[in-house]
Amino acid sequence: MIKLVLIDDHALVLQGMQEKLSQSALIEVSGVFTSVEEFILYVTYQEYDVLIMDLMLHGNYGFDLVRKILNEIKPDSKIILISGFYDELLHKRALDLGVKAFLRKEASYEELIGAIVNVHQGNHIIPEFLIDTTSNQLLSEIELKVLKLIVDEYTNEKIAKELFISKRTVESHVSNICRKLNVNSRIGAVREAMRLNLNQ
Repeated sequence: MIKLVLIDDHALVLQGMQEKLSQSALIEVSGVFTSVEEFILYVTYQEYDVLIMDLMLHGNYGFDLVRKILNEIKPDSKIILISGFYDELLHKRALDLGVKAFLRKEASYEELIGAIVNVHQGNHIIPEFLIDTTSNQLLSEIELKVLKLIVDEYTNEKIAKELFISKRTVESHVSNICRKLNVNSRIGAVREAMRLNLNQ
């Protein structure tokens, strides 16, 4: 039996998911949570096989919770993220963080159970559009150049001179970089660049 833990801040969605997944002979739903604090307490001290998490949780961003679990609590956790909002960049970022699968909430229960079984077996579920990494990079070539200069502590003015572009264009690139990396400052961008090895 696959011991499954669920967290979603919508109680009705959570209840429906628990009922459906509990009908599978392969799955035991061992923990169900709407509270992030209670969820963290459970995954810190209890045994489980797979976590299913909603991307947005009452003011907590799912990626932050993923980082906390994989960096501070149980690095070998097998996590499936589900979201009502889907974007290819979000999917790539989830996989970069160590999430094993990223599913739309519109996915069927057959798809979800298939994902749970695959993830439990140690597999990543990677969609076709992410297999060609050369054409689906998180940042564009020019954004990577700008990011590398940010890491090297260049000001926007110096970046503009180095790349022969206007300061306003640099500001636009910096804004796009922060948006794509889900940070709100140059310092945050540098930290994410180092963690994701985007500045190589």
